[in-house]
Order: sequence, then structure tokens, then C-alpha cells
Amino acid sequence: MATKGDDMKIAVTATGPDLEAKVDPRFGRCPYFLIVETDNLSFEAIENPNLALGGGAGVQSGQLMAEKGVKHVLTGNCGPNAYQTLAAAGIGIIVGCSGTVRDVIEQYTSGRFSSAAGPNVVSHFGMGGAPAAAGPAAGANPTFGPGMGRGGGRGVGGGRGTGMGRGGGRGMAGGMGRNPGLDRRSGPPGAPSPTTPAARADPEKCTGCGLCVEVCPVEAIRLEGDVAVVDPQTCTGCGTCVDECPNEALALA
Repeated sequence: MATKGDDMKIAVTATGPDLEAKVDPRFGRCPYFLIVETDNLSFEAIENPNLALGGGAGVQSGQLMAEKGVKHVLTGNCGPNAYQTLAAAGIGIIVGCSGTVRDVIEQYTSGRFSSAAGPNVVSHFGMGGAPAAAGPAAGANPTFGPGMGRGGGRGVGGGRGTGMGRGGGRGMAGGMGRNPGLDRRSGPPGAPSPTTPAARADPEKCTGCGLCVEVCPVEAIRLEGDVAVVDPQTCTGCGTCVDECPNEALALA
């Protein structure tokens, strides 16, 4: 545990290059690492060179932290590969951090954090894939008919990867069928529009951190510039992004 009065070098994952930036929830793929001296709050802002790596970002970032001589890393989430690299270097990992970098440092120096006993997310969490789930995502509604699957679907019965259509197999988890005859939102011709809500992002609050893109189980969210954009035709209204957004920028409407 970090105790009050500890003077040491720490690293905080951040969305920007200063102490007023928000903590980024991703360790290996955060935009910036702020290397901070806790005794006087002097810091070095390092643009993350591993942000766009296809794999190994957590390991490479862990090695960077060891080279910088930090004693603790403060972040939102840490996967098993990054955790192992940091732990092997004798670096403490503190997860679940949110708010501004300055706020998190103050909490750290006042002894309000404890080091994590292990990783808190699965491997490759920051690459845009949600943690694996057994079965379809909560709130997902199937379409009926032949459909057109979007890869990743596992057919039960006669089909494989055919989406969530009955007749060509029922896709689960990654496959969402598209059937022009009966869409999840539009319904059959002449039917009233369903009232299933969809997530919407407030551009005034959104920082473009990308966490919502990563956790969305149906890949309905993308970033345009620094703002999250939700596809209402794909969104199932499950609310996962709303719950996970560190800035309360998403809501169901």
C-alpha cells in the first residue's frame, strides 16, 4: 500500500500530457504515460510508442516503465501479460483509477490505494475486443430469416457464422444477422417502431478515450476524431458502455 509521505517516482496512464488530463483506463494503449515525482509533482509526459502495436503493447509498455524506474503504475485496467512484466520488474500496479491525473496522485500520496493482487482484465483488452462471454450478449435481440452473418458467429444446428437467423442456424455472441425482411429496429412493414433505446454520446463530455469501443459487445461504437459515435441500428441498448464510461458521456435514449 502507498502510505502518506511516500516520495517516489510513479507512472499514471493519461489521455493527455498534463496533470489535468483524465486517467486513461488502458495501460498498454493509453495515449500518454505521465512519469511523476510525488514529492514535488514534477513530471515527464511520454507519448505512448506502443499505442498502435498489433500485439504486445502491455509487455512493451511494462518494459518502458521499468526503464523509467517507476515504483508504481496507476491505471484503470491491467491485463495478465502487462501485470507479469511489471511485477517481474518489482513495480506495483494500482488499478481502478479514474478522474484527473492530479486527483489520482493526491489519492496515492494520502495512502488511499492498494496494489492489485493480479490482473483485472483479460489479455488484449485494449485492442477493441470485449471480454469473452458464454452465449449472446445481454439485451441482444435476434432477427429471423436467412440473414447475413458477420463472421465470428457459431451456428447451432444447420449453419455456422450465419448470424442470428433461424433457418440458416442461430449465430451466437459475435454474429449479428442482417435480414431486410425483419430488422431488429424497423420490424415488418407497417409495424410500429420498437422502443429499444440506443446509446448516445455527449460530445461535450466525451474525451475519445475509446473504452466504450472496447467494451461494446456488438461493435456498435466507433471514434470520429475525439468523439464516440454509436450506430443506432446495431446498438442493442445493453448499457455496458454507459456503465463503463469514466466521464459519464454516454446515456441510453
